[in-house]
Amino acid sequence: MATVTYIYSTLNRYDPTSFADSQAIIEFRQKLASEINKLQHAIAEGQCWQSDWRITESEAMAARECNLENICQTLLQLGQMDPNTPPTPATKPPSMVADAFTNPDYMRYAVKTLLACLICYTFYSGVDWEGIHTCMLTCVIVANPNVGSSYQKMALRFGGAFFGAILALLFTLLVMPWLDNIVELLFVLAPIFLLGAWIATSSERSSYIGTQMVVTFALATLENVFGPVYDLVEIRDRALGIIIGTVVSAVIYTFVWPESEARTLPQKLAGALGMLSKVMRIPRQQEVTALRTYLQIRIGLHAAFNACEEMFQRVALERQLDSEERALLIERSQTVIRQGRDILHAWDATWNSAQALDNALQPDRAGQFADALEKYAAGLATALSRSPQITLEETPASQAILPTLLKQEQHVCQLFARLPDWTAPALTPAKEQVQGATQ
Repeated sequence: MATVTYIYSTLNRYDPTSFADSQAIIEFRQKLASEINKLQHAIAEGQCWQSDWRITESEAMAARECNLENICQTLLQLGQMDPNTPPTPATKPPSMVADAFTNPDYMRYAVKTLLACLICYTFYSGVDWEGIHTCMLTCVIVANPNVGSSYQKMALRFGGAFFGAILALLFTLLVMPWLDNIVELLFVLAPIFLLGAWIATSSERSSYIGTQMVVTFALATLENVFGPVYDLVEIRDRALGIIIGTVVSAVIYTFVWPESEARTLPQKLAGALGMLSKVMRIPRQQEVTALRTYLQIRIGLHAAFNACEEMFQRVALERQLDSEERALLIERSQTVIRQGRDILHAWDATWNSAQALDNALQPDRAGQFADALEKYAAGLATALSRSPQITLEETPASQAILPTLLKQEQHVCQLFARLPDWTAPALTPAKEQVQGATQ
């Protein structure tokens, strides 16, 4: 998984036009593409992929010239692994968190959910309207620990219920009167369930719409009977119940102990940047252990940035926050995530050139970047982070031996300088131009 993710993300940013197309490079790229296609075919067939490719000296030189040496070495390591090696047993998470009985947030969360359910239950029991009992179910389904995720679930449930009710209405009016037996009914239901399943297996951001659409459709057309249903009241009641439950939940979760992720988001970003600094401290060597460690942390870093992205999208829905502060937090978070990903890909490019760097000098150069990034991450929680300014020491010897590496690391410096200044009242570009930067 780590290898495939690394290859995918790296090749997405790879520009073949920036390198000379010699015959050796063209042949190497064709061979590399062939190996990747074999890997893809093995994964599609559910088989273990083994490679018999032994890279020659000319292919290694071509890989270095076109900046594909890391991908080549990573692919070869995967293809030469022993398929009979048992996987590391996964640790089972505990059934309950450690502070389940001491953290007041859990009790507040339970009380809010219970309060919303009681309001809905009292309402539909008091007005003797049993058909809208879905309002109480909605309060349970959309209950999430924070306001943003609750709003996301509410929107998905409302959207799924709306489309499901429309399909049920059209089905009852236009299709049901023409059906004569169970076979015809099944043939008509199959495409609707297929559509719902297709949506439910799509992106996590919209998958719940498919589930809710099918549930609403089935409750309105198939509940408690094994034959045709012509009662449109069921469709109306189910949809109204979901709307009522959504409104009640929105009011309760917004005004009763609202739990915001606005304070958690900078800490989440700091954790992701901390992982990025660990990546920079790994020795840039074509050695099996170093590459494996690099890939493992790298895949975790991608997941961390994705989690940060999902969190700031939830924070964007928290309307109880001040609009200007929320917009500024979201904009800064987006910039940190974007620059963090760019820094990671720029650091990947330094691996090939760093091979010629003296082993004693490597940690010192990488440590400058890692220290600056850790200092920036430490100030995120208190909004005291400033755009890092890094000055690389250039000596005549290093310029003569490693001109490519210096250029690549200067590009990393430029990306560091574009990290947002959290002490400023608004996002502003870096005032100082770092070494090697051009405007």
